[in-house]
Amino acid sequence: MALSIAREIAYDVYVEVIRDQKSPDYLLERKLSNMTRKISRIDRNLAKQLVFGCLRWHQKIAWIVQNISSRPLEKLDPEVLSALVLGSYQIFYMDRIPDRAAVNESVEYVKARGKTSAVSFVNGILRKVARKSAYFPKPNKEEFPVKYLALQYSHPEWIVRRWFASFKYERTEKMLIANNQPPPITIRVNGLQYQSDESHILQNLLIKDERVKSDRRPLRSSLHLESFPPIIKDSLFSKGAFGVQDEGAQLISLLVNPKPEDKILDACCGPAGKLTHMIELAGDKDNKNIRGIDVNERQIERAHDNLERFEFPNSLVSVEDFEEWKPTQDFTPNKILLDAPCSGLGVLRRYPEGKLHKKMTTILKHAKIQRKLIEHALECLPKGGQLIYSVCSFEPEELLDHFEWAQEKYGDGVEVLSPLPHLPNYYKKYVTRRNIFLVLAGNQDGMDGFSGFILQKN
Repeated sequence: MALSIAREIAYDVYVEVIRDQKSPDYLLERKLSNMTRKISRIDRNLAKQLVFGCLRWHQKIAWIVQNISSRPLEKLDPEVLSALVLGSYQIFYMDRIPDRAAVNESVEYVKARGKTSAVSFVNGILRKVARKSAYFPKPNKEEFPVKYLALQYSHPEWIVRRWFASFKYERTEKMLIANNQPPPITIRVNGLQYQSDESHILQNLLIKDERVKSDRRPLRSSLHLESFPPIIKDSLFSKGAFGVQDEGAQLISLLVNPKPEDKILDACCGPAGKLTHMIELAGDKDNKNIRGIDVNERQIERAHDNLERFEFPNSLVSVEDFEEWKPTQDFTPNKILLDAPCSGLGVLRRYPEGKLHKKMTTILKHAKIQRKLIEHALECLPKGGQLIYSVCSFEPEELLDHFEWAQEKYGDGVEVLSPLPHLPNYYKKYVTRRNIFLVLAGNQDGMDGFSGFILQKN
């Protein structure tokens, strides 16, 4: 049986994710673009489904395989582990794929990667998995709730333990379930091409020209798509009609509340999702008073691509480290958006590899960086200037600790501003009594986990 191209790509990507801790999105994009033969859309989708599915359920699959195998999984070659995990994922979670195909193609992959001594081992393990006859008792739900939840929903125990301590059983379970679901395809309608009440025009174009159905969201700039839209030349995406952006991320731009007279710095702008949104909200595509910097050169390259696609000035972004950035006579921002680097535990459904790679030290390391960036931002702002802090996380070290530290350190020198005036009524439920913007994973609106607050320098 020949090894299918979709499985070959998926198995190889998994190997690099596990071995080198690289991003599966980046690896898939690189492998697909470097292929010498044309790959069908079906094969592309299958490769992506295999990679992200096995990463979401990795802990549970590894537990099942380890109970069958006499060899410690951590001592296996990455290619052999890839064959076992992806083969088992297809058997347990992909009903349309025959078990025979999952077993045989996993064996073919091991052969193709020169691991012939492991062929009988992989074949034997996967055949036992396919029989699904062995029963391995899970931890008792009542006696060991953290261990049970971690295994049942395939999350590291350290994450489950933290959330269970803060949110208790039902809330934690909702968050874990949500993290194992693929995120909705959410787009932000370009507000400079379509007014807030004109999203139906884009909806009609999407279904007429690109056969993509969509649903409106309570946030007028947002649509949920039933399938991913074409991103080829002359598509609506390439013409800047919309950007792909979660609702939670769009709400952060609303907290900035950009006005035409504002000078705004996006201090960690990434691929310029929030930057382009703020330009739209300010109402002028030629606005040069909203600028972005990022220390990551690849992110700035993506930012340039997005600015060009939206026909915004390309000069607005540059590669700079915010810790070393200083305001100038030419540009002193009265608002700084600090969408800080973080643990990303609010977006594990989008980046499931994080469940394998992140540790408690990840939170602590980022919290230390965030504290320095907040302090630097407040130093750079003039009196009356606003710091809008946000992270795609809701861990106390990355949110509440900073919030309380700033008030204690600066006292009357800072004032906490309420996010409520800047949010549509529907989304005001995500503001706490302390004026913290807080969206947990597994929320009723299917958004990513985001949090933040606004400080004004007095």
